[in-house]
Amino acid sequence: MASMAYNFKKITSVPTAKDFIDVVLSRTQRQTPTVVHRGYAITRIRAFYMRKVKFTQTSWNEKLSRILEDFPRVDDIHPFYSDLLNVLYDKDHYKLALGQLNTARNIIDKISKDYVKLLKYGDSLYRCKQLKRAALGRMCTIMKKHAASLAYLEQVRQHMSRLPSIDPNTRTILICGYPNVGKSSFMNKVTRADVEVQPYAFTTKSIYVGHTDYKYLRWQVLDTPGILDRPLEERNTIEMQSITALAHLRAVILYIVDASEQCGYSIKQQAELFHSIKPLFANKPLVIAVNKIDQRRIEDLKPDDAALIAGMRAAVQGPAALQMGEEEELPCMSTLSEEGVMEVKRICCDKLLAQRVEQKLASRRAGEGLNRLHV
Repeated sequence: MASMAYNFKKITSVPTAKDFIDVVLSRTQRQTPTVVHRGYAITRIRAFYMRKVKFTQTSWNEKLSRILEDFPRVDDIHPFYSDLLNVLYDKDHYKLALGQLNTARNIIDKISKDYVKLLKYGDSLYRCKQLKRAALGRMCTIMKKHAASLAYLEQVRQHMSRLPSIDPNTRTILICGYPNVGKSSFMNKVTRADVEVQPYAFTTKSIYVGHTDYKYLRWQVLDTPGILDRPLEERNTIEMQSITALAHLRAVILYIVDASEQCGYSIKQQAELFHSIKPLFANKPLVIAVNKIDQRRIEDLKPDDAALIAGMRAAVQGPAALQMGEEEELPCMSTLSEEGVMEVKRICCDKLLAQRVEQKLASRRAGEGLNRLHV
């Protein structure tokens, strides 16, 4: 399955057990002959009822196969999506529900096979009719037992259809930081997205996607929910979506720091969060941007706060193209007055482009291409 082009909106809706049974039985009634007489030859009566049982089984099989094929397999899709599925719906529950439907499909096939065998030996119209009723009744009972799985999968489908279509392999800017530091405001300024901005924590409850252009290329900008500095097992579903994106997406990470501390978190707390999630930034370009400089300039910070920001700055220094050079200034911006916003976007895009070029040159294919070049 091509995970890049995976479209969760195309998953067909999952009916309730009652609707499912009604649809299949009415279809059997409509599309198979309905008149049989006692005077018919016994072979004709048997064939009449065998056809009904086989047709019903085929209908169940088609519909259940469609559901099982439409839902993504956790092991086949991109790790980002499989982790997101685990965070939002619990991987085990999801696999269990699909597994139960698969078992139901196999049992229905077996019931059909057994009853068709019995119908071959039906010696009267009444006996054949009772066998057909028993076969269809058992199939319907199987589906009634799986009503909970069908209802759960329909809820998952509805939620998945609302998930943003994120391409895990395209050029991506991933914005992260504490709640209320100005992540959504930055996204609204650089893309055409319209993310809700409110002066309270966790306004953004899921990952939002916007798109922007730079150097004639299309860029994907992801606004993640705020993260609090606490152990991984204590983080809630909203925060875990951000952690999943940080861990699995090949993106440039933009960590936003609120210099004014109006977000309700001190610079010390913001620095601690940065160092606690720093392992997730491994091998990814990283940019730290100081926001809300219209309220408080970086020069006006207390010596302790300035030292904390310098400590974060030192953590992203290094010789690689994805680190900041020693001479580079820490980018500052104000999403309110739009000062420095485009400069931050430029730095992020340049860092990621440099890293992608470096990776391509390091790959074997690039070496093979360069070896073929001759003047």
